[in-house]
Amino acid sequence: MNNKEKIFNVAVDLFSEHGYGGVSIRQIAREVGIKESSIYNHYKSKEAILDAILDYYVSKMTEDEIPNDEAGKNLDEGIEHFYRAGLELYASKLKSQKMLKITRFVLIEMYHNEKIRNYVKTVMVEAPVSGWVELFEMMKAKGVITPDADSRQLAESFYYYGFFLMVEHFIINYPEDDEKFLKDLADKSERQMKIIFDSVKVGE
Repeated sequence: MNNKEKIFNVAVDLFSEHGYGGVSIRQIAREVGIKESSIYNHYKSKEAILDAILDYYVSKMTEDEIPNDEAGKNLDEGIEHFYRAGLELYASKLKSQKMLKITRFVLIEMYHNEKIRNYVKTVMVEAPVSGWVELFEMMKAKGVITPDADSRQLAESFYYYGFFLMVEHFIINYPEDDEKFLKDLADKSERQMKIIFDSVKVGE
């Protein structure tokens, strides 16, 4: 592991433990075991480290994302297969300690850091909801759910529930078992999706 990677990983650890405002470049350098000035060979500022962390998070969360045509094929295999495949993919992205730490850090910092608040709003809320709106529209087109169903309301009802489970785990109930949380996230979200789907599915 090179120094740039060490700086990144140490920053993730320190930010998740003390918050962005509670960590200095000097602390990061000390934990890495390098001079403070050496940090600037890799990152021009503490904010540049933060930007790298946010970029890393979104790249991992969108990595291997199922394109709509493939999602349509999953849908053809049945609604249960469809949302289970999506949930398993989502949960798998959060399995690493690094991703778990970044998630907690971002959710906490959104209360007093405008950049992170905007990041949460656009990347962690608006983008996923828009994606689910498209998927519910696809369900309409395939005659899986009723044509008069409100796709945005359905998307928000599903996604906001999962988002709350993350807030509950990382903030309200912290610390608790991460492995159990990921299992509960998948199980509870699947049940929520079934409730939502059953309310709008086309009768056989």
